[in-house]
Amino acid sequence: MTPKHVERELALYLEGAGLSLSTTSSPPTLFWGQVPTTTPDLMVAVRDTGGEQSLYLGTRRGLVAADVQVVVRGLSNRVAATRELAVACWSALHLARVQGYVDVRCEGAGPVAQPQDGSGRPRYSFNVAASYVA
Repeated sequence: MTPKHVERELALYLEGAGLSLSTTSSPPTLFWGQVPTTTPDLMVAVRDTGGEQSLYLGTRRGLVAADVQVVVRGLSNRVAATRELAVACWSALHLARVQGYVDVRCEGAGPVAQPQDGSGRPRYSFNVAASYVA
């Protein structure tokens, strides 16, 4: 089985979802994997959680369900706007038809508020399971 780069592929899907997120803008507002120490206040990160399930299909192929977490951080004192962006990301990914994936499903009923970061910026997060045949 060949694993996919799920973080990158879901981040690129979000980039094309019309949410004004970009991996190539200066500075970028969308990241996958390791987030740089210096990022803009408003940013979205898609990162691997290490969770994975698989089911052997009997033909040297398997159904792999990889887990990622999406973290949305907003501007200080802009909790409602940050939540709106997190909900938009959740809505874009939940049951999305991402090419090469059998199923993409967000866990829970929506993004969950996290404690503010050290600079007082609001944060929301949610987990996504993305299944594919490898």
